[in-house]
Amino acid sequence: MGIPANNKASWKSSRGKAGAGAKKNKRTREPEDGAQPAKKRVNNQDKYDNEKRKHMVKWNAVSETSRGQQQKKLKTDRVMTRPTGELRVEAVKIWEELRRGDIENDKRALKMKEIMEVLRGKIKEIVFKRDMSRVIQTCIKVGNEEQRNEIAEELMGSYVDLSRSLYGRHILMAILKYSNKYRSKVISSFYGHVRKLIRHKDAAAVLEECYAVYANAGQRWKLVAELYGNEFAVFKDNDTTSLDTVLAQNPQKLPVVLDALKTALVPLLQKGTVQLSIVHRALLDYLRYADSRDRLEMIEAMRGLVIEVVHTKEGAHAGMLCLLYGTPKDRKAIVKSFKGYLQRIACEEHGYAVLISALDCIDDTVYMNKTLVQDLGAILPELVADQYGRRVVLYLLGGRNPQYVGSEALKIMKDGDAVRAETSKKDPVVRHSELLTGISEALLRWVTDNIETAIFDPMPSQSVSETLLRATADDGRKRAAWDAVLALVRREVDGTNDKHVLVNPIANRVITNCIKAEHTAPTSPDAALPDLPKGNPA
Repeated sequence: MGIPANNKASWKSSRGKAGAGAKKNKRTREPEDGAQPAKKRVNNQDKYDNEKRKHMVKWNAVSETSRGQQQKKLKTDRVMTRPTGELRVEAVKIWEELRRGDIENDKRALKMKEIMEVLRGKIKEIVFKRDMSRVIQTCIKVGNEEQRNEIAEELMGSYVDLSRSLYGRHILMAILKYSNKYRSKVISSFYGHVRKLIRHKDAAAVLEECYAVYANAGQRWKLVAELYGNEFAVFKDNDTTSLDTVLAQNPQKLPVVLDALKTALVPLLQKGTVQLSIVHRALLDYLRYADSRDRLEMIEAMRGLVIEVVHTKEGAHAGMLCLLYGTPKDRKAIVKSFKGYLQRIACEEHGYAVLISALDCIDDTVYMNKTLVQDLGAILPELVADQYGRRVVLYLLGGRNPQYVGSEALKIMKDGDAVRAETSKKDPVVRHSELLTGISEALLRWVTDNIETAIFDPMPSQSVSETLLRATADDGRKRAAWDAVLALVRREVDGTNDKHVLVNPIANRVITNCIKAEHTAPTSPDAALPDLPKGNPA
C-alpha cells in the first residue's frame, strides 16, 4: 500500500521526531538550542542480561551447596569401604558435638562415654588417620583422668611410631600435657631411639617437648646420654645426671665420649638442625671438654649457627664459649650472623649474655662500633625498656656491674678470664672505654629526646642515670642531656601530682643517684667497673 503524495512530508517529519528525538548539531552531536532532549531508550539486551545474572547467582549458590554435599557424601562412602570406616564415621559424628565449647558439662561427660564405647580396643588401628587424630586429642583434652589413662595405656608400645607420624605426634603432645601418670612412660619410651629421632622432623618436636618441658634432671640425662656413646644408650644409671659426674668417677672415658659426641654432632651441624635443647647440651659438653684443636674445628663448623642456639641456657653458654675460644675470624663471623636479629637476641632470657660476651672479648673495637654497637644504638628505645635488653646497654655503660649483668652470665665470663687473657690481647679497660665512646652519642641523644617519659619508667630510668654519669660524648651533647633533666627539676612541684621528678619515687631515685655519685666515689669488687668521667656537670 503506497503513501499518498500529499502526506509524505508530514510522515517523514513525524518519523524523524519520533525516531531520532531532538535535532542535533552535526559537529558536537549536542541538541540544538530550543530542541527537546532525546528520550533514553531501554536496552532490552541489558535487561535480559541482568535478569540472567540474578538467576545465575541463585543457581550457583544452590549448585555449590549441592556440590559440597556430594563431596562430603563421596568422602563418607570412601571411608565406609575401609575396615574401620563405620567406626570412624560414628566417632566423628559424636566428636562434632563433643568438641563444641558451649556444650554443658553433663552432656560432655555423656558424649565422652559414648565415644569411648566406640573407640575402646580399636584406637591403635585408627590413630594415624588425620580425622581420628583430632578425635583422640579432644578425648584426651576433655576426658577425665581415667579416660585419659585408658587411651594412653592402649597406645603403649606405639609411642615411638606416633612421634614419627605427622598426625600421631599431636596425640603424644596431648598425653604429655594432660596425663601425669603416663608422662614418664612416654619419655622413657624414647630411650634407645634418640639418635634416630633427633634427625626426624616430626619426632624431633616431640623429643624437644619431652626434654625441655616435662623431663626432670635424671630423665634429661638418660635422653642426652645416648649421644655420648653406645654404653650410655644401653646402661642407664639412675644416680647420674650429668657428664661431670661420669668423668669424675671414670675419667678414662673422656676420649670415647668426645669421639661419640663428634660423630653425633657433625652431621647435625652440616644439616643445620641444631635448634633442639638436647643438641645444645651436647654441644656445650663437647666445647667444655674437647682439646684446643678439636674445639676450634667444632667452632668453625658452628660459627654460622650460633644464632640458632642462643635461645636456651645451654645454647647461650655454648655460644659464649665459641666467642671466648674462637679465632678473630670466628668471632667476626658469629657477630656478622647476628645482623637483623639483634633485638630478638638481646631481649631473650639467655641470648643477651652472648651479646655481652662478644662485647667483652672481641679486640677489634673499630669493627664492633661500626657493626654491633651501631646496630644496638638504632634500637635503644626497645632495649632499655626490656627486662633483658637493658642489660646489654647497661654493660656498655657500667661494665661487669653485678647489679645489672645476670649472675650466671657474670660467672661464665669470670671463669673464662684466664682464656680471654690468651685469646684477646687488648686491655679490658681500654676495650670497654672504646665501646662506650661508640655508644655514648646515641645514648645521650636518646636521653635528651625521651627524658619526659624515660625518667618515670623503672627500666629505662636505670639507663638514664648511668648515661648521665658515664657517657663520654662531647660536652655539648652531654650538656643538652643534663639540661633536659634540670628542666624537669625546675618545674613547680604540685602536691597532687606525682609526675614531678622530686615527687615520683622512680624519677627521684635517678636524681638521688646522680647527686650521690658526684660526691661519692663508686666502690665495686669488680675491677672492670669504670670510673666516672671527670667532665660531668656539677
